[in-house]
Parts: sequence; structure tokens; C-alpha cells
Amino acid sequence: MPRDLWADVGTLIREVGRRADELRVGDDLRVHDLFVDGVEVTQAIQYRRAADHLTDPADRGPDNSVRLVADKPAYVRVYVRSARLSDIPGVTGSVTVQRRSRGVWHDAGGTLTQAFPAAVTAQPAPGYAAERGDLSRSLNFVLPAALVHGRLRLVVRVGVAGEPSLSAQDEVELNCTLMQTLHLRGIPVRYWGPDAAGNQVQLPAPTLGDFQRTAASTLQMWPVSQTPAVELAGTFTQGEPLTGAIVNGQCPSSWNNLLLWLGVAKVLDGNRTDRLYYALLPSGIPIGGASGCGGGDAGVGAGFLNDGMAMAHELGHVLGFPHAPSGLGAGDTNDPSYPAYEPYDTVGARTASLGEYGLDTSAQTVYSPGFAKDFMSYSGPPWISLYHYLPLLEHPRLDPRWVADPADRPPYLDEVDFDPVPRHLPDPVPRWLGPQIHRRAEPDPEPLVVLTGVVEDERVDVRSVLRLETGPIAAGQRLEGVFAELLDAEGVVLARAAMRRMATYAGGGCGCGPVDSADDPPSGLVQGFLPDREGAVLRVVREEEELWSRRAPDDSPRVEEVSAELDGDEVRVRWSASLAEEHPAERAVRWSTDDGRSWQALALALAEDEATVGVEAMTSGPVLVQVLVSDGFHTAVSEPVGLDVPPRAPQVAILAPVEDGVARAGAPLRLWGAATASGGRRLPDEALEWELDGERVGAGPEVWSELPDWEGEHRCRLRATDGDRRSEAVVTFWATSSGRRPQRATGRQRRR
Repeated sequence: MPRDLWADVGTLIREVGRRADELRVGDDLRVHDLFVDGVEVTQAIQYRRAADHLTDPADRGPDNSVRLVADKPAYVRVYVRSARLSDIPGVTGSVTVQRRSRGVWHDAGGTLTQAFPAAVTAQPAPGYAAERGDLSRSLNFVLPAALVHGRLRLVVRVGVAGEPSLSAQDEVELNCTLMQTLHLRGIPVRYWGPDAAGNQVQLPAPTLGDFQRTAASTLQMWPVSQTPAVELAGTFTQGEPLTGAIVNGQCPSSWNNLLLWLGVAKVLDGNRTDRLYYALLPSGIPIGGASGCGGGDAGVGAGFLNDGMAMAHELGHVLGFPHAPSGLGAGDTNDPSYPAYEPYDTVGARTASLGEYGLDTSAQTVYSPGFAKDFMSYSGPPWISLYHYLPLLEHPRLDPRWVADPADRPPYLDEVDFDPVPRHLPDPVPRWLGPQIHRRAEPDPEPLVVLTGVVEDERVDVRSVLRLETGPIAAGQRLEGVFAELLDAEGVVLARAAMRRMATYAGGGCGCGPVDSADDPPSGLVQGFLPDREGAVLRVVREEEELWSRRAPDDSPRVEEVSAELDGDEVRVRWSASLAEEHPAERAVRWSTDDGRSWQALALALAEDEATVGVEAMTSGPVLVQVLVSDGFHTAVSEPVGLDVPPRAPQVAILAPVEDGVARAGAPLRLWGAATASGGRRLPDEALEWELDGERVGAGPEVWSELPDWEGEHRCRLRATDGDRRSEAVVTFWATSSGRRPQRATGRQRRR
């Protein structure tokens, strides 16, 4: 017998032996010719037969052991095998969803929609990478987000039509009791400055819908609900290009100047730790090496409109993730803890491998650990790795909550609050524990003096001083020997606090400068939180050396004659401020929907006694508007004025498919969107209506629709209705038989 045939026989024997405990055996001890080799259920990345491709046992996990989260779709991949020495073609299948009631499983969710392909060939021993990396080698089914909650069981049946003996069944139980949400506090940035040619331009700030659409990549990769909670937190006007090289992986000075004011916006917004702050910039601003910047210490990231991977990358920095080791520039420090997923990496040459196979459920694309790279690196194609996915499970910044099916909920334990979140709960959560819901406790605001500035080399330049009530969370590494101090008129220190450096990291392509670049030296942000005291001098010192100081003016600022009015699609706030001339004061506007119990930033870094912002920065209904003018020693807070913001059409965004994207003709297509009423509430499912090529196909934030079996251009439309107010979004995309982009030279075709 030829050597290669002996090898095939040996592989088959080992394969059958590995699955002997799962094969169906009849009374006559006859092994069935067709069997299910496993069922993989993935939302972004998942373990499957890890020992067959990962060399290091420490990198492996049991099949399907990456936890699923509620309200997020999953892809079900069914792998079939032939127990013969030959292939079995034409294998089809079905998946039925079951739920448990009083300990008994019963059909509850119907039969799942099958994705491409309609049938597969069962082979005796297919190659691991060839099968896992190709969706056409498995039977695939869509588990929509509406079904992903609580505990459920999938019953898988496969077989060959007309061959009763060629059939098999398998089951997999899923625990989807973890609910997490991306709570995003968006800071819209408008640009009034020079374009690349030096001409002065005015670029409008992105909208709430723009934030939702740009968040699609983050929502796809991270273990969070498919529906984000997005709120706006103050409009900022950028007046300078964001040029400069990335040096040692740090943000250019121009970006740090922007992040400084975004950090001030965060302080004005209450310095909250239960939100992720991100600024979105309009396209068209001249840039250098960086396409985005952010940092865990700074607590805020920034990137451009529709650059979803930049948002995911910078929000990763906000959560404290350093750069992954691939494609980095000179001097950039990568994460020393990032593992070497062998055989894709080596310990001496880590390349930010994913560690397992990833899958984009919207684009229906597989990301192999052999070529895809972690989204925190500068290489691609980018996707999320095991290393970053697993820490996001039960992450307190993602509002983790434990939910159960109503039938399994003990009537005497509706919810149990706890803090901190336990890292290792039993799986599944025992019924006697009840559904456990974690609510991150926000610290109460405190009266503080907040100093924010930049550090370049050995110099500290404080550019913002605010005296206000805000969250007392100071982040970053203490600058050795550097302190902020508040002194009285006799020079006695009344309050003292360490100044902290807030590390920022750049994301880009990368346009990196040399390590010792003199043109744009590395810089960073600094911040200090002093207790509120009456004082005469503010200063920053390093041991005995004074680095910066400001003396209290003779007169305190005053704010009078505040007015707020609507002017079309804008809100204009005007006031009259009395200011000392010794140094510039800071002006900001904030608003409240709860009679002043809590405040949100509306506009900041204002040069005049006036602010103009888009009305969509505020929710509709009665609100209060307040002006703050601070010289660092005193803050004049105006009496709030009332404003009735009229209802308007809801904000709507299509997250999938993407404009000018590509889908597979004749296969299920994920229609995924988000809509928010002008009052801030999430619209009910029936208020969202989808059309595909002019035909209604369903309602809700997610609809899986069969894409017509013809190639060419298609159009989907999402309409959102709130009472008698409507809005819509439209996306045009391509369909091809292969799911790959067509040759544009053939021209666009569209058929009905």
C-alpha cells in the first residue's frame, strides 16, 4: 500500500478514536458512517479543537469555552465527518433552538436560518486549517441576537437526502447569561481651520448617528450587546491641523493638545468612570502620522468619522491596552505580556496573532490566526485576539449584568448587587444565586481644583484650571517630585496633590518619526486634583523649583444676563461675564435634564461670551442650561435658565451592510442598525423598519434577510418612526456569487 494512503488510514483511525465517545452506536455495535465532529458557536472568536493547532497547552481552551454575551448574534458552524474511507457528498443539516423550563428542554426558538453553503461534503480527515478557515467547509447557521439570552440548547441534525442510514445528531448547551453594553460618551468635534491647501474651512461636527455607525467595528469584536448606549458630551471646536509624526508610539503634540481639551470636557461632564469617552472628528482635517489617539490614563480617545477600527483601537487604549507587538514604529513599546501563540508566533518573534479563529458575523468573514493580527497592533487584517477578548468579559467598564430566562428566575431573588464583580462565577450560574446584576458605583462629585496641561521634556505647562464639582478620579503615573499646590497670601500651603502624567498612545499608518526626533519631541498630558480651598496662589513645583504658577486676581468673575434660545437647528447661549485681566478665564456651558441634580457638558474652550451648538447635542424636552466661568480660584456659576427643546426626528444609522460593501448573493444578509429618539430613549423594535431593494423585509435593530440570488448593486433602507416624526438611512452595496468585490471595469449592474 502506498505510504500516503497508509498515512490517510492512520489519520482516519486516530480521528475515529478521538470521537468514539460521541459516535452513535446501535444495538449491533455498528458505527454510523456519518457523524458530527463538533459544533462551534462564535460571536467574534472561539475555541475549537485547540490542541489540533495550538502548540502550547497554556494557550488552549475547551471547545466553545469563550463565553457568549446576550443580545449579540452568533454564528453556528457544524463540522461533519465520514467514517468511511471515502467522502460523503450532499450533507445538509438543521439546527433547532431549545429552552429549559422547570428543568425540561423544549423547542422554543424554531429552526435557525442556514447560511452559505446549502450542503457540504463529509470527509474522513480534512485538514484543520483548510476546514476551519473556510466557511464553505462547514454547515453554517445564524443565531440572531433576539434569541441570544439566558440558557439555550442547540439540537443539530445532519444527513443526506434519500439516505436514512446517513444521518446524525448532536447537541450543544449555551450559557448566554452575561449582558454587557458599550456605554459611549461621544464628544463631537467641529473643525474651523486650514485645509491641506491652507484655505480656511468649516467642517461640521459628527452626529449621534455617526457615532453609532463608527462604533460598528467595536460592537462586532467586543463582547457587548449589538445596541450601544451613545450620548453626547459637549461640542469642541478644533482650529489647528493634527499633523506631526508618531514618536516612540506616543501621540504627536497636536493630538495631545486636542486630548487635553477633551480631558477637560470629561471633567466638565463629571469625570465619569462608567462611560467610555471618545471624540469623533470630521473627515478633511489635515493629519500627519496618526489617524487617532487615546489613552487609559487620559480616559478619552479620538479618531475620524467612519474609521471604526480606529475607534476600537483607541477605546482599547482607554481601557488600558498597550500596543500589540506587530507593525510598530521605532521606539514604540509593545505589550510585554502579549503571548506567543505557537505555531503562529515564536517567543522571540511575537506578531500579535489572534490565537484562535475569529469570525465577523456581519461580513461572514473568517480571520485565521495565521494571518490576521490583533486590533491593538499596526498590522492587519485587524481583528480581536483571545488575549484582549477574554479580559473584556465581566469588565466593569462594560456594565456587566447577569440575566436569566424568566422561567428560571427565582421569585424571591430578583437581583443581587455586588461590587466588585467576581472574576470567576460558576458556569452556569446556579439558580439559587438568582440573576446577578452588577452596577458600577460612581463616586459622588467633590469640590475640586483641576489642573490640566502638557509635559514636554522637563517642562510642565498648565493650560486649564477649573474649580468645580466633579468626579474625584485621578489617573496616571505620578510625576516624580512634581506637585500642585494651593497657597494662601502668606505662602502657607493649604492643599497639595501629586501631578500625574497621563500616557497617550497613537494609532496610525504610521508615519513614525525617529526616536530622537527634534522636530516633534514626545509629549504627554498632566493633571492634578486639589481639594477646594480658598487660596491666593496656585503653582506646580518640582522639589524647590517652581514650574508654573498663577496668582489669584483681585476680583472674582461674574456671569449675568444668561439667555438660551433656539435658532433653527442650533442652540445659542449668550451671557455677560465680568473678568479680571491678569490671566484668561475659562468659559463652558453645561445642561441638565433632571432639574440640576446632574450636569452634562455642552460646549467648552469658548473664547467669547457666547456658545452655538447643534440642537441634537441635547435631548428634546425641558432642560436647564448653565454657564461656568472660572479663573482657577473662583468659578462663577450662573443661575440656570430653562429651555424647551422641541421633539425632532430620531437619529438613525445603518451599521451593516456598509456603504459600497460586498455580500454573497443568495445568502442570508445581516441588516443591522440603531435608532434613538430625540428624547434619548431607545425606540421599540416595531419602530424600525427595513427595506431591501424596495421590499419590506422586517423590523427591529437586526433582521436577517435572504439576499436575492443575482449579482450587482443592492440597496437597503432603514426607517425609524417616533410618533409622526420619521427619518431614514440608506446604504448601497454589492452582491456577488463569491462574496468578493467585483471588477469595477465591468460597470455596475442592477437587476430585479
